[in-house]
Amino acid sequence: MYSEVDGGSALSRCMEERLVRIRHPLGLHARPAADFYRKTREFRSRITVRNVTRRSSAELPVSLLNLLQLGAAQGHQILIRAEGEDEREAVAALAALLDQLATEE
Repeated sequence: MYSEVDGGSALSRCMEERLVRIRHPLGLHARPAADFYRKTREFRSRITVRNVTRRSSAELPVSLLNLLQLGAAQGHQILIRAEGEDEREAVAALAALLDQLATEE
């Protein structure tokens, strides 16, 4: 969460973000990516993801294709960022889902 000041007028811009390590042995492959995408649809916040391990500068809006293109393998860290009315709940739920998916299959 942060605030910034621009030209003397305060612009308040809040967001929630969390760095999450991918623990699933196959990484963020098709089924976990689809589950993650479905979960994002439960929230109103704008959600983006970025593969920090690959040093990707691209912060992508969440779509199934973008999740697969992250190339998030086991051990990679991804940054989940949400901005909006339910940003905290969104980031917490998505991080928890990735943790849960790591123990399945």
